[in-house]
Amino acid sequence: MSEIQNKLKEKIQEAETIRKIQSYTVQLQSRLTEEENALAVMEQTLAKEQRDVELLEKEGLTTMFHKFLGDREDRLQIERQEYLTAALKYNEIYKSVDLIRYELNLLSKKEQNLGNVEKEITGLIKQREAEIMQLEPTIAAQLQGLHEQVDKLHKFETEVNQALSTGNDAFDKVRKTEYYLNEAQFPDKHMWGSGYQSKIVNHQAVDYARDMAYQSRQSLIRFGNEYRDVYPERPFQINMELEDFGRFAEVFFNNLISDWILRQKVSKSLITVRGTVQQVGRFVEQLNQEKLTIVRKLQELEMERKRTIVSSE
Repeated sequence: MSEIQNKLKEKIQEAETIRKIQSYTVQLQSRLTEEENALAVMEQTLAKEQRDVELLEKEGLTTMFHKFLGDREDRLQIERQEYLTAALKYNEIYKSVDLIRYELNLLSKKEQNLGNVEKEITGLIKQREAEIMQLEPTIAAQLQGLHEQVDKLHKFETEVNQALSTGNDAFDKVRKTEYYLNEAQFPDKHMWGSGYQSKIVNHQAVDYARDMAYQSRQSLIRFGNEYRDVYPERPFQINMELEDFGRFAEVFFNNLISDWILRQKVSKSLITVRGTVQQVGRFVEQLNQEKLTIVRKLQELEMERKRTIVSSE
């Protein structure tokens, strides 16, 4: 076993020890919270018991004439005993809190070393990998195969990220189109004034929806191209072909300009756009799931690479 490999295994063991410390630290933090809460309660209890004792001790002669002296002494003894019990419990919890804080302080210093240890491990893995590439052809071939898989996944990840970016942009624009169509059909109540005023509000909403529809068309075209780069074999359909969506924007809304008050036309468009929102959302979710799969596969390949390097003799 080479010197680099020995150091690598030592550092991996050290990192594992620190991770166990982190797990224990979480438990200690939970215990500390519980103990500090109990301490706060006991502080209030102790203060109350002390006030009870002081109150009895300060009772004057007039009060004594109205009570039996023995009864007062008995009560005072009981209050002092309760105060002593509370004080002992308080001290016990205080010491526990103090010890937990001390232990956490020691452990936190060890936890801080994890980052440095992991950097050392990364450097040693690279050194050991270079060593293997020169001395062990069989394992070198395995590692080369893993590197090729990682490179392929990274390229695919780039395509997925690009498709996600354009998909999210298209989704946002189609949702805005839906919003403005909805505004055209159901304007806010406070906007309803005279008939003339209500027409202006609806007209503006239709104009906004038309403009957003043009933008949506361009974004959907870009999204379709990016989606097909990721999934060449899968169909990309959103209610109608993209060219039809263009005619929807250009022809339908031109008719609306001359006859926009006919709300049934707005309603029909709204149904179409809502369907588009759902379809685009499904495509985007597919890409999000694909991205998660890529991340998981990359992690698995990295773990396999490290296992191959560390276990090689």
